[in-house]
Amino acid sequence: MPHQGPEQLFAARLVADPGSPLVTFYDDATGERAELSAKSLANWVAKTHFLLVDELGAAVGDRAFVRLPVHWLAAPVLLGCWYAGLEVVTDPATATVAFGDADSLSALITPDRLDGAFAVSLLSMARPSPPPLGMADYSSSVRPMPDSWPTVRAQAGPGDLALAGRSRAELAEAARQAAEELGLGPAGRLMWTVPWAAPQHWVASLLAPLAVGGSVVLVRNPDPAKAAARAQAENVTVSH
Repeated sequence: MPHQGPEQLFAARLVADPGSPLVTFYDDATGERAELSAKSLANWVAKTHFLLVDELGAAVGDRAFVRLPVHWLAAPVLLGCWYAGLEVVTDPATATVAFGDADSLSALITPDRLDGAFAVSLLSMARPSPPPLGMADYSSSVRPMPDSWPTVRAQAGPGDLALAGRSRAELAEAARQAAEELGLGPAGRLMWTVPWAAPQHWVASLLAPLAVGGSVVLVRNPDPAKAAARAQAENVTVSH
């Protein structure tokens, strides 16, 4: 049976290979490296899901505005929103909740109009920064939430909207098409170095690897001199 949405793409990868790296992140400007297995990412997704559903009372059809640069924290934010039944949108005026780096959010939203506004610190977890006035820190907000994956259930159906007007079924199909266009085969490992400028970039960099049971290396502020050695060290099969 074909997968019906991004939630099922992730769930299938989690069952098939919970322990190997799923999302690896580099920031060549700071030297940061982070790596999450599917199991570790599931904990973050669960916490984000429960933050939205239990704390904010989010329901299927609600909308989340997300504005983040290439970063591993975008994965739990997006998947958490989808598991909670939300549609991720690019217009903050239509959203009831927002996630983003502090600078972007401050310029784009009015926090008191939203049910929740979460500043996602891009600094190392060891060096958190206080959120702007009217916003909550994402990591601090999700930390006390439950992380029991067996209690997480996808709230929406395949026809419910998931991303910028696309249904969940359409998004899963777009992920499979993106994998094909990238040349990403079964269990392939993608290295992504392009800045995120449109929803399609999330589809290609985060969902396409899930569609083939693979993984991704996200690189922010890429240093071209490191690309070849990194691709070899990370067993990359496709670079983009």
